[in-house]
Amino acid sequence: MAWALVALLTLAAGVLIRRDPRRLSIALILTLALGLTVVGLLGRVAVWLDAADDPLRFAWALLACIALALAALVALGVASVVNGIVMLRRERRTPAHLLSLLFGLVVLGYCALILVLWWVDQRHTDVAFEIFLWLVAVGVPLAYLAYVFVAFVGYGVLYNWAARRWARPVDAVIVLGAGLRGDRPTPLLAARLDRGREALERSRSRGADTRLICSGGQGPDEVVPEAVAMANHLAEAGVDRELLWLEDASTSTEENLRFSARAAAEHGLEDGRFAVVTNDYHVLRAALLLRHLGMAGYGLGAPTARYFWPSAILREFAAILWEHRRLNLVLLGISCVPMALLLGRAVVSWA
Repeated sequence: MAWALVALLTLAAGVLIRRDPRRLSIALILTLALGLTVVGLLGRVAVWLDAADDPLRFAWALLACIALALAALVALGVASVVNGIVMLRRERRTPAHLLSLLFGLVVLGYCALILVLWWVDQRHTDVAFEIFLWLVAVGVPLAYLAYVFVAFVGYGVLYNWAARRWARPVDAVIVLGAGLRGDRPTPLLAARLDRGREALERSRSRGADTRLICSGGQGPDEVVPEAVAMANHLAEAGVDRELLWLEDASTSTEENLRFSARAAAEHGLEDGRFAVVTNDYHVLRAALLLRHLGMAGYGLGAPTARYFWPSAILREFAAILWEHRRLNLVLLGISCVPMALLLGRAVVSWA
């Protein structure tokens, strides 16, 4: 029955991908299918161990799985904290750049509670049971967030790879702005421009009359609009300025796309097909916004410095949660029911 459900979920994801791969629901379905597959395989192993008529072997195997899971969590927490420290040293101290550090501290804190539970269980079983209940109650909403996070990151990597491998010719390539140093693009933006130039050349080599739209307004600390600096960078790299259109009023990703579509329409290109170029951590969200705005096309990701990626992907994940906040608030509210029941019981016992 479980394998039939996995097959059904995989089939449903395939149908949705064929219609339009720019759907977050595909990520959730594929992750659920993968999770059920792992559970099914673990169930087969458990049956084999039990069939061996050796309960001690089964107990050791279970203990090993728990230890490996805890070790993986600790490693994730330590790596996130180290990455957060690197971010603070190399980048400006903004809330977005603190995300990796905060995430690591939360993970390590949860691991510490698990170790406290083990230690207390050796001496006070009743207290350990209460701690266990709280761990489970806190773990339910954390598990929901982890599920969505794994789905978002995993499908983002898959989407980026597939889009680059099977990219079709487009009418226009939109390169999203990403900050300047003086009147020059930052390394992050330069990587996007390099990928945009590659997409432009590849599309035109296949017979399309493709243009490239430099999209980015002027921030309060910038001396020129990002679009102007981007066009200058591309021209210096050998791109014909006649192939470049500028959109210099946007201040967000959604405005990048809407205003770029407007700029394309002003040049006679209406209802065109677009390739949106951004960094790899941002590509899935950009593609989702492209679909939300009713624009045909796909996203392409440029490489990102490894130290920058964890905080960036956490920021993108937070943005995805916010953009679907009504559904997420409902589901998080449901997942917090066990915690609310424990709190209610604690209040009654103290009264």
